[in-house]
Amino acid sequence: MKPSISTPLPTFKKIYQIHPKENLTPKISVVVSLYNYRDFIIETLETIFAQSFKPFELVVVDDCSTDLGHQLVHSWLENHSSSFAGVTLLRHDFNAGLAATRNTGFKNASAAWVWVQDADNPLVPKALELAYCIAEFVEEKVAVVHPLLLTRPAGVSSQIFQGEGRPWQRKIFERSNAVDAMALVRRMAWKQVGGYTHIQGGWEDYDFWCALIDNGWTGVQCPEVLGFYTHHKNSMTSLTALPNVQRLEALLKERHPWLKCEGNTSYL
Repeated sequence: MKPSISTPLPTFKKIYQIHPKENLTPKISVVVSLYNYRDFIIETLETIFAQSFKPFELVVVDDCSTDLGHQLVHSWLENHSSSFAGVTLLRHDFNAGLAATRNTGFKNASAAWVWVQDADNPLVPKALELAYCIAEFVEEKVAVVHPLLLTRPAGVSSQIFQGEGRPWQRKIFERSNAVDAMALVRRMAWKQVGGYTHIQGGWEDYDFWCALIDNGWTGVQCPEVLGFYTHHKNSMTSLTALPNVQRLEALLKERHPWLKCEGNTSYL
């Protein structure tokens, strides 16, 4: 039996919304989770706006930020909304955590495929186009198309591949998380596994990938650099995940007994 974990179901306010145009179902919904990243969010939105793939839906979920970042997003959306198939800005009534924020985004997305987007990680212009080119032709049990990412220390040029370029394989997941959260996810698969689960201290994404594997889903890699993973002192990895590695490893091994992580793994 997996340990019982409660994932919040927060109420929220619709700050801004333009529904998808009549008779137009977007092929991709981009879901952005936002919490106290006002210094990064506009750069990220600009890279979403610059995507070659058109049209697609944009959903931004603010997890009750205290830095008024949602106000920046609201203003930006008012000036750019006409370029999207539909736009939605939601704000949780209380801080519910990353898993709940992503789940709110998925619930309010209308496309069959959802691009999961962190607020502090920009994309290259063809990110959605190249990922969807693969998604169109994958088998039904493929739930994830994940890209290569370059890490970029704040203010420094890109240096290494995030995840070391490793493709989706259960054998790799046994010992470490090779896949970053930023990926194209089949919404049906998200629903079937019950969405993201709240993991105190982080690693919701690793747990979600493991849940997909537990339920017979798989993923494929898009062998292109589609975005950037930004290392900075205020990232969730730096603030909560790294200080709690041993506890998180033990919890995930309880939830997914096939894991073999033993303190010497690298996590995203």
